[in-house]
Formats: sequence, C-alpha cells, structure tokens
Amino acid sequence: MLIEPGTMWPPPGHWTLRAYWQSHRAWWSGDLTALRTRTPTTAPGGYWARMAYKPGERQVHVPIAADIARTSADLVAGDTPHIDWEDQQAEPAKPADGEAPAKPKKSPVQEAWDGIAQRIGFANKLLEGVETGSAVGGWYLKPAWDERLGKRPLLTIVAGDQALPTFLFGELLAVTFVTELPAPADWTQRRDSTEVWRWLEHHEPGQIRHELWRGTLTHIGSPQPLADHPTTKQFLPVIDTTPIKPGLLVEFVPNNLPNPLDTTVPLGRSDFQGCETLFDALDEAMASWMRDIELAKARILASEDMLTPTAGRGGILGGLFGKGNTTAAKAFDVDAKVFVPLNMPVEDSDGKPVPIQLIQPEIRFEAHERTVLQLIEQIVSRAGYAPQSFGMHVEGQLSGTAMRRRAEKSYRTRDRKRRYLRPALESIAETLMRLNAVLNPGAPVPDGPPTLVWREADQADPLEMAQVIELLTRARAASREVRVRQAHPDWDDTQVQEEVARLAKEDEELNALSPLLGPTEDDHPEDVPPPKPDEE
Repeated sequence: MLIEPGTMWPPPGHWTLRAYWQSHRAWWSGDLTALRTRTPTTAPGGYWARMAYKPGERQVHVPIAADIARTSADLVAGDTPHIDWEDQQAEPAKPADGEAPAKPKKSPVQEAWDGIAQRIGFANKLLEGVETGSAVGGWYLKPAWDERLGKRPLLTIVAGDQALPTFLFGELLAVTFVTELPAPADWTQRRDSTEVWRWLEHHEPGQIRHELWRGTLTHIGSPQPLADHPTTKQFLPVIDTTPIKPGLLVEFVPNNLPNPLDTTVPLGRSDFQGCETLFDALDEAMASWMRDIELAKARILASEDMLTPTAGRGGILGGLFGKGNTTAAKAFDVDAKVFVPLNMPVEDSDGKPVPIQLIQPEIRFEAHERTVLQLIEQIVSRAGYAPQSFGMHVEGQLSGTAMRRRAEKSYRTRDRKRRYLRPALESIAETLMRLNAVLNPGAPVPDGPPTLVWREADQADPLEMAQVIELLTRARAASREVRVRQAHPDWDDTQVQEEVARLAKEDEELNALSPLLGPTEDDHPEDVPPPKPDEE
C-alpha cells in the first residue's frame, strides 16, 4: 500500500466496519469510558448513550462479550491441534517376531517443528488469536525475527482492526500493520496534543517495508527516518523475503464469514455483531437490578430533631443526649444512612416521644433475574453458542452424550471456525520452518505444508464408552487398534501402537495361565491353526 504524505487517516474504505470495530472493542474490554463513547454508534439511544451525559451516576457492566470471546477461544483452540509432517516421517523399524512394534522415529522436520512450537508458545498464540478474532472479526498470523531475541522464528498475533489489508479474489494479497508510537523521549518539536507517530509495516509478496510517519489523529503527516524513533531504528527500510518463501508471509484468519455489513471483502464477522443492542439492554437490566437493591435498603423514619446536635437542649432528648456535654451530641449516628430525617415533632401533645417507623421495601429479585437470564440466553444464542457452554440449563446429572447434544450449537460453531483456521495454520507452520532454516543454516527444510489434525477431546461419558467397547469386543466387530483409538481419540499413532502391544502381551499371559483358553482370532488371527479334518 502506497501512502501519500498529508493524506487523510485512516485511509478511505471500510468506514462502517471501523465504527463496529471500535464498538466491539469497547464491549470486549469492558472499559467504562470506551463504553460511553464508542457503543452509542451501534446501540443509539440506549443505556450507555444516556450514561455519556451522566458521568457521575453509578454505571454497571456485565462482561458477557468478554465471556463469549474467551469461550470461543476455549472451544476452538483449547485442545491444541497436532501439526503432522506425516509425508516427511522416517520409516518405522519393523518389529521382530514376538516383539512389540518399535516406536516410530520422528523425522528431523517433525522434531524441529516440535521444538519451534514449544519455544514460540504456539498453543497460547492460537488461544490469543481466536479470542481476538471473536471480538473484532479476524486476526493475522505474522512471522517475525530479531537477533536480539536469538536466531529463531517468532510468531505474533495482530488484531483485524489494526491492519489495512488488500484482497484479490478473496485472498490476502498485501497488508499494512499500523502501530501508534509515543513520541521519542528526546523529541522537542511537538506541535500539539494531536501529534501522532505511526510505524507502518507493509507486507507484500517477496518483501517487507518499514516506514515511520509523524502526523495527527486525522492525517498521516510526513515520513521520518527510521532512526528517529527507538522502536524502528533497527529496521531496514526494505527486507527481501524471497529466501524464506515466495509470496506473502502473513496469514489472515476470519472469525466467520460472510459479513453482512460488507460482503465485498472477507474481513470476517465478529461474534458480537447483531448483539450490540442486547448487550446494552443487559447492562440496563443489571443497572436497574442494582438500583432496586439500593432503593430497597431499610430506612428508619425519625424526626430530624432526633438526628441533629442536642447539646444544651432541654426536654427529653436534651436530658438523654445533650445534658452536660461540651460538644454537640446526636441522638443517632448520622453516618448510618438507614435514618431518614423528617420534619415532624419529637414529642406528641402529651410529651411522649413519637414512635420511630421502620420501612423495608421489597426487591424485585425474580423479575430482574428472569430478564437478565433471558437476555444472556438470547445473546449467546445469537453469537452462535449453546447456553450450556456458559453454565446455563445444566441442572441434573447428564451423560457426556446428552451434554454434547445439548451443546451441539456450540460445537457446530467451533467446527465452522476451525475450517477457516486450518489452511492458515498449515501455511504459517511451513513459513516458520523455512524461516528457521534461513536463520539457522543446516536446519531441516520441509518439502511442503504439514497436515493439521484436531485432537478430539469431547468424548462420550466414560461408562457409555466402556459399554460400547465391551459390546464391540463380544461381537468381535472391532480390532484392538480400533478399540484403543475409540477409547483414546487424543492419542497419536505411537501411543496407540504401544497400548495395542501391551494389551496383546497381557492376553498372551492370561491365555498361558489357563490352558483351556487357546488363542482366538481376535488375539492373533494369523496364529490360529486351521481346523483338522476330524474337527470339521
């Protein structure tokens, strides 16, 4: 992207989405100032639009948007996918007769990737990215390197609203990442409070360009030497990336598509989109509930004369509270907000004290609770999730299968997001491996992209699973390997083969202890001798 000096900032395009990005970030962060200033654009006339003109009033926010983003990350990336370079694996050694299968040897590519993934925190990066995408609609996977941190690849996550992308036929062609920087510590020519320093990082096919600009909130301003700012002084203006990989190094992951606000570009749709007015209504309902609690506090109605200084005053109160005091005494502690002073006499016509009246209003607890729960259920359903994923409607004891059926909507949303995520993860894994080979000559170079395999952790109830496996065993309808894989879907091939070998050994020992139990086809079908003629 070519930026002209003095032009408007941000550049034209995606104006509608920008307003929603700012609003969604406010809901995600829960910052009260941002809620007052950013959300009225997507929920006009609502609770937060009114709070913008009542800064001193008590404000209540329910962080359901943050819960949605975090739940999305846990569902999609809570179980780290396995990056499998299966086409580049070393051939496993064949076991000798009577021995357990040898543990397959990892290829150098697989070993190198496992080390890289561990060092860069690949699992945590995925959680970070998916949560970000849930809020703003998409996120970028950007490889990086810096010799000050060692000769190793790095992986950074950039939110979709912090970039200026260019798409061609639905594919990312180029992207510019924008980072606002504080003015250098030694900068003495600051014009006014609107001055902004921006670091623009242009990622294009075959190259990366770094630029430093000094402008205002609404204009890009003029380019500055990279050496003028400590953040950019170590960067070269242009970096050739063709030795790493032809094309673009960055990957974009949409949270969901299409986005009805702008279907011309695949920028992704936030989980919050369409829920903005419901978010606002939920906060208003909770604020009303809290106001009910405040107004329903017990009150004691008493004469104001009983709540004022009584020193030196005669009569009943003077004798009880004020007689002989050098400082003003009070009939009751005025710090106790429970007392409400009324303009009424302390004594009746007969000289007797007027009784003190206690008032305890009721709190509309059930009405508010039903309203809040109904709004939460509508919000999470609109976002694409089942209420059970948020701890709702889980009363009683349910099996794993029954629970999964109730939460089916969440799993469908999860699987949909994973399909958008898969190609980006496979591509970025290859990019990181090739970057590692450039930084460390002699490191293994992959022949192509790997295969991403999600480890399925949503198992059925253990008792149900055991019963199914037992029935398959009795019916001789599944081999040991199939049964082991069904019981442990998160195991890799090595773990499965080791468990199959252990089971086979245990069966052999059991059969050896009981001569009446010979080998069966299920145990060793190849070892079962054919029947003799007289046995047929």
